[in-house]
Amino acid sequence: MRVILDTDKKTITVPWNYTTKLEEINRMVKEYGGDNAKPKTFSGFLDECWKFAMEHSDTNLKTAQKPKKDDDRKSGGKKAADK
Repeated sequence: MRVILDTDKKTITVPWNYTTKLEEINRMVKEYGGDNAKPKTFSGFLDECWKFAMEHSDTNLKTAQKPKKDDDRKSGGKKAADK
């Protein structure tokens, strides 16, 4: 499940069907962990993912690519002088 943490706006963006995905995760937890397996809550699931990501940030950290300038996008990547 892809979750976006916006530290500027202090928001968490989740997929439109995150409840269905969480239900599927809980179905697998029950199937493989037995009837005594504790179901995941949304906040608990996020907390586990965050802890894992921070523990492995040296190998799992991804840096986004620098955005292209608007002029480059409009001209298909070519500068006006190259046309």
